[in-house]
Amino acid sequence: MGFISSEIIALIRERTDIVQIIGEHVRLIPSGNRYKALCPFHKEKTPSFNVTPDKQIFHCFGCGKGGDVFAFLMELEHMTFPEVVKFLAERENIEIPKENDPDADRRGDLYNYLDRAAKFFETCLHDSSSGSLAREYLKKRKITTETARKFRIGFAPNSWDSIASRFGKTSEDLVGLEKAGLVKPRNQGEGYYDVFRNRLMIPILDIHGRVAGFGGRVLSAEDEPKYLNSAESETFNKRKMLFNFREAVPAARRSNSVIVVEGYLDAISLFQHGIKNVVATLGTAISADQIYMLARNCEVVYLCYDADAAGQKATLRAISLQKDSPVNARVVSFPDPSDDPDSYVSREGAESFKKLLEKANDIYTFLIETHTRGLKPPLEIPVKEKLIQEFKELVPAIHSSIARSEVIRKISKLLDMDQHVLEKEFEGREAPRSDETQKKRTFVSPRLNAEIQRQEWVLKHLLEHPEELDRVRALLGPGDFSDPRLRQIFEAISFQQEAAGGSLKPAEILAALDDPTLISRLSELITTLEDRPPEPFMDCVKGLVKSRLDAELKLLQQQIREAERSGDDAVIARVSMEQLELKRKMELLY
Repeated sequence: MGFISSEIIALIRERTDIVQIIGEHVRLIPSGNRYKALCPFHKEKTPSFNVTPDKQIFHCFGCGKGGDVFAFLMELEHMTFPEVVKFLAERENIEIPKENDPDADRRGDLYNYLDRAAKFFETCLHDSSSGSLAREYLKKRKITTETARKFRIGFAPNSWDSIASRFGKTSEDLVGLEKAGLVKPRNQGEGYYDVFRNRLMIPILDIHGRVAGFGGRVLSAEDEPKYLNSAESETFNKRKMLFNFREAVPAARRSNSVIVVEGYLDAISLFQHGIKNVVATLGTAISADQIYMLARNCEVVYLCYDADAAGQKATLRAISLQKDSPVNARVVSFPDPSDDPDSYVSREGAESFKKLLEKANDIYTFLIETHTRGLKPPLEIPVKEKLIQEFKELVPAIHSSIARSEVIRKISKLLDMDQHVLEKEFEGREAPRSDETQKKRTFVSPRLNAEIQRQEWVLKHLLEHPEELDRVRALLGPGDFSDPRLRQIFEAISFQQEAAGGSLKPAEILAALDDPTLISRLSELITTLEDRPPEPFMDCVKGLVKSRLDAELKLLQQQIREAERSGDDAVIARVSMEQLELKRKMELLY
């Protein structure tokens, strides 16, 4: 992407609703004239992330990240500035002149290859004889044609080069297809071969609805592996994405809950039965990143894995990761251990499945049952001692005192022991804090003294009233700001607003900075504009001027004392005149 005019960028910023964009990634909670949320850039349990709609900025008081909508997408999606501009322009139907956009950006090309491949797979499934086996498979799984089209399910033909030959017309195309995870170079000889062959193809969409990768399922029990996912790429990160996340978010926010399943078809089947708040992990156990993705959108997470050994292992893995997260995890169990979400909902229906959710155990009950499965009372003392040692790792991890007391009650009943005795066994060990809470925050707002506060208030006033910049600059200069970052912000405000004729918006000043520490500091100032000084604005300005003049007077007094010791009358006379001039300036202030 070539040069894009500041006018086009300003138009995109003006038309884009930062609340809507950020709200697609986190659950925003209204708080006065702002919105709060769990920060998407660091792990936290208490919301410290703020969005200010009227200023079109965000700021996190926990990690210090802040900026406008461009900065948000660049940080979260790891997009370049031109990529963000292009994305938002297309979203808001803003045309970028062709001379400014001669070619699609690199990552845009990858999305293009993936989308074209998805359309090809869809055609192969629905409109070709080669897709008959895949169509029969979907019919057997009770997946309707409507649902298949909704999820853009397709079929990869049993051919070595369907994708390579169709879309790899040039060497550049073949390289792009390889980076998109669709083809690989042959081990011997020249040419490329398709990664996905003779598989049911399920596109994995990102939060913006773009095809980011694929999950390919075998149609024959003899083929391996059962699921083949796209390799890690610029568009696909399986630890930071969830299948059906984009579709599930609205329903998850309405119900304040989400269901996590193992397989894509489990999620698709539940969705088809009207259960929309469902996501699936991408062929691996749930990750910490995925847990926090969910936590930013709802409070309750139902772990609904298969009842086999692999499913139980995945459940335990999820529980271990969520202990330090803000979610309330619950474990769904099926009456028949051979069941999975797909088979159960297909046989029993959506209402029966919802009743399973109502009966879901909290994670501590699940862990107690897991630890004691197969044991029959009365328990021998060595068995009790062994269980108590295991529970000593579980109980202190419970942050809620109410939940901790209830778990101890259940353990005491199970072990046939006095509850108070167990409480003594578990006491003295505080619940471990997460790594995130143990660390010092990387950003601490400097509130050193009243002087710093005055400097902040002056800058806040100028951000809201750029028309007063000339009046302020007649009294104040960069040297009146003792905090180096505040000094640089004053210079940035002066420069940018002067260039814009005194009408520059705070978000535009923010966008002009490239120093992360300055961006963080300025976004904090903009976010807290409603904090008013206890004194009139001009008194703040005069207070800063007085502080500077006082410092200069002290320096002159020191010079006079040194000149008196050396007997330099000329210096005494000169410095005395400067001293009188400074005192006159101070008198004029009031």
